[in-house]
Amino acid sequence: MKAHQQAVIEQGQWFKNRSPKLKMFLLTHGKVLTLKAQQALFLRGDAHDGIYVVLSGVMRISGVNSNGKEAVLSFIDASLWFGEVTLFDKGLRTHDVYAQTDAQLFYVPQRSLEQLLNKHPEYWQEFGLLLAQKLRLMFSSMEDHALHSAEQKVCNRLLMLSEQTNFSAPLALSQQQLADMTYLTRQTINQILQKLVKKNAISLGYQCITVLDVSKLQALAS
Repeated sequence: MKAHQQAVIEQGQWFKNRSPKLKMFLLTHGKVLTLKAQQALFLRGDAHDGIYVVLSGVMRISGVNSNGKEAVLSFIDASLWFGEVTLFDKGLRTHDVYAQTDAQLFYVPQRSLEQLLNKHPEYWQEFGLLLAQKLRLMFSSMEDHALHSAEQKVCNRLLMLSEQTNFSAPLALSQQQLADMTYLTRQTINQILQKLVKKNAISLGYQCITVLDVSKLQALAS
C-alpha cells in the first residue's frame, strides 16, 4: 500500500480511534482493489468475504426489486469501512454494492479477520463499534422519513452524505438517486434543489451536488 492510500484510511473516524496493534494487523493483511464505474463489488446473496474501506471514488449501496427498479440506500466515500455485518453472522450479503465512480478499495479477507478474532476475541468490540455507527445512521434515517417534510428530508440526506467526507467534496449522485434515497419523486427533488441553489446552500453540477453552506442546510433541516 502506498503512503497516500494509508493516509486516507487513517483519516476515517473508526480506524483512527483503534489500537495500534489492530491498525497494523488490518494494514498488513489486506490488498488494494480497483473498480471501474458501475462495476459490482458484490451482490445481495453473495457469500461473506471480508470488509472494505474506500481509498478513492464513491461506492453505491442499493437493492433491486423483481421489476429491476433500483433503490439507492446510501453512498460510501473515502475512508469509510463497510461489509462488517456479515463478519458477525457469517450470512449472505444483504445488498448490492457498485462503484458509483472509478474507485479504489482496501480489502481485508474474512479468513484473516477470523484468525485475528479467534486469537484476540477482545477485538470483537472494536468491530461492534463500526456496526453501531451504521445502526445510528439507520435510526436517524428512519426518523427522518417518518417525521420530516420533503425539504427537511433532502437537507438531512445531503448533510448526512456530506458529513462522511467532512463536507470537503461534491456528492456524486444524480437527482433520481437522491429521489430514491428520500422516497420522493424526481420532480419534487428538482424543485427543492432549485430552492436550495437560490438560497446559496448548494450548487448543482452534472450528476453531482456540492454543499456550499452547512449552516443554511442545518437550519432548513431542523
